[in-house]
Amino acid sequence: MIVSNREIANRLEDIFKELNNSDYHVNPFFRISKATPEQMKKYQFIHSKFPRSTVLIYSFFSIPVNIIKLLIYLFCSIIFSYQYKTYNYETHEGKILFLSHAIGANITKVDGDQFFALMPEYLHKKKQKVVVLYTNHNLTGYRKNSKLLKSKGSEIDRHLIPKFLKPHENIDYLRSIIPASIRCLFYGLQNLLSNPINSILFIKSSTTFYSRSTYSNYLVCQRVQKYCLNNDLKTLIMTFEGHSYEQYILQKINKNQPNLSFILYQHSPVVADHYGIEHFLKTNSRNFIVLTTGIFYEKLFKNFSNIPKYQILGSSKAETHFVDSVENPKIQVLFAPEGTMTATVSFLRLINYLRSMNPQLLFSVRLHPNLKRNLIVNFLIKRLETKSNFLVSTYSLSEDLIKSKYVFYRSSAVGVEALMSYAFPVFYGNLNDQGLNVLGKYLTVFPIVTNLKDASQYLKTEQFFVSKEQRVNIFDEMFSKIDYEKLYSVLNI
Repeated sequence: MIVSNREIANRLEDIFKELNNSDYHVNPFFRISKATPEQMKKYQFIHSKFPRSTVLIYSFFSIPVNIIKLLIYLFCSIIFSYQYKTYNYETHEGKILFLSHAIGANITKVDGDQFFALMPEYLHKKKQKVVVLYTNHNLTGYRKNSKLLKSKGSEIDRHLIPKFLKPHENIDYLRSIIPASIRCLFYGLQNLLSNPINSILFIKSSTTFYSRSTYSNYLVCQRVQKYCLNNDLKTLIMTFEGHSYEQYILQKINKNQPNLSFILYQHSPVVADHYGIEHFLKTNSRNFIVLTTGIFYEKLFKNFSNIPKYQILGSSKAETHFVDSVENPKIQVLFAPEGTMTATVSFLRLINYLRSMNPQLLFSVRLHPNLKRNLIVNFLIKRLETKSNFLVSTYSLSEDLIKSKYVFYRSSAVGVEALMSYAFPVFYGNLNDQGLNVLGKYLTVFPIVTNLKDASQYLKTEQFFVSKEQRVNIFDEMFSKIDYEKLYSVLNI
């Protein structure tokens, strides 16, 4: 059985409507934020030869596994409860709360935030009481990371959310997910013969209520909700990427605090396969504000829904100027995978293939700052570093673009940022990945490469010239210069 990513995303929205309970957004299984190969792995069972039998067997064996998971969560919540002594947000009152992410370089970054740039600092200078909560992406190092976040160069209160719930909160968590899991299983069995695809999605979703990602969504919502209730908060500002927790938090808090203002900021490029953003906007009935990085995304979002208020805020990525190329002894080819293992491994293997066939070229990889390198990535890099025409870039993006003739990307913002140079952006991905292309609207200008042989041939083909004016115009549509005054006016302060 072959089902497209789009159909899976639509089916998930259909069964969610049938369940008719917004609290089920705590389970990220129901919402495909972006159809990357990494996200689609959990739906691969649909394509198996006997999907219903596969899911039923999996569900049966997952029962003891899920019981063990719950016991581990409870045990860890006791072991890691010391983190709540550091997480003492009640002592600091804020009127504006940012929900950011303590991941990768954002922990040590001192000049602003990877996601919100200098928005918190700007509002703080305007005499606003600002607090930043960070989602926790690391099992260990809580005290160290918390200190690093608190030591950022401003007087803004910053707090790292603990990794687990408080021990007693696990009871409410179980009361929330167990009835939902049983209900989904019941719906799945009901549809087993009449609607096979919906049936297996229901049954599979019943097991994912016990996943770590569901637990994390519930945890983050609890911390944000408690902060909102314990402080006279006026505005909550979150990133906007189409993840289920975004809609879950918005709906959950809106029930208890209908006067609280919500602002969602689209900080990164949105692609055709960003189903989560599309479905969020189409199913939403609440008023909130969406800040976009450019007019291209404002128009796109308005096609989905006119309920939110849209405002072009811009992006810190637009602070750079157009850079001219420089002469190099060797033509350089830059590779910029997004911050996932699958994409990074795929690009490193592509480099290994192209490097051997094009010894006259210099191949450079720009690793994502939030990438957690595993053994495979480290092995591939170590092997490539023994070659004279390969390097791992430690330069700024502008320095890389100045020296590069081509920039291979998939869903990374670097594909857009490359337009502010004469480097030629090249989309690399499988045929099923075309919806991840950040320059998908401009296929007639910037082509795609889908396999190793085509990539090698592409490097030997003379490309037609794309003027500086064309490049800058496309870039400006997506990333306009950030205007913090607009944020201030949107808040109606």
